[in-house]
Amino acid sequence: MYFRKATAILFLFLMLVGCIGSTRHTAIPGGCPKAFQASDRILVSSIPGLSAHRSHQLYQQLEQSFAQKGIRTAYVVEQEYDLAQQGIQPNPAPDSATLAQMRKSGYTYYLELAIADVASGMGYARTSAQEQREIQQGYGTVGVDDSKATVHFKLYSTDQKKQTYTLATTTKLSPLTLPGNKYEDGYRSSSTVNLATESRASERALKKGVVELLDHCKVSQ
Repeated sequence: MYFRKATAILFLFLMLVGCIGSTRHTAIPGGCPKAFQASDRILVSSIPGLSAHRSHQLYQQLEQSFAQKGIRTAYVVEQEYDLAQQGIQPNPAPDSATLAQMRKSGYTYYLELAIADVASGMGYARTSAQEQREIQQGYGTVGVDDSKATVHFKLYSTDQKKQTYTLATTTKLSPLTLPGNKYEDGYRSSSTVNLATESRASERALKKGVVELLDHCKVSQ
């Protein structure tokens, strides 16, 4: 009775969480060459390949993290009219002339965002004791994959008029395995579940990446 109750509670927890997260950062050698200041104003790109609504959601998540450090951000979509009035077109990999124009408009940095390597492993698999034995002996697999996403950050200094830092943050949300209550020849059945989606992986990668970016760029107080 106790085992069934504990299993039910654990399964409910899995329904809410449904994954184990791991994050890896890859940054340009040498680190961020210039510290952010509380007076900085950063222009942030939209995210290619996403809907306008989804891109704005992720921007708001980033905006909150920067605001906690006292740094102001602006979203290119919301500033589109003002930027156009000044002849600024913040395309990917802006040239030195565009960065100089951004500087005149009060932006100290331009942050370009992109999301790649997106995959959803959302699913559920039940493995019998016999199948579990085959898996441990190398003859079988569990058919639930990871959910993952990589967020790329490219930071441009409008003062130096060039790209100064890059960071790629990859988050992988792996399935969790619940032990079952059936045994066969000493092997136990199990259930594997991953309720994470690529959207959740993207959110986690963005959140972790922003923390890493702010840490590496040593925000000045």
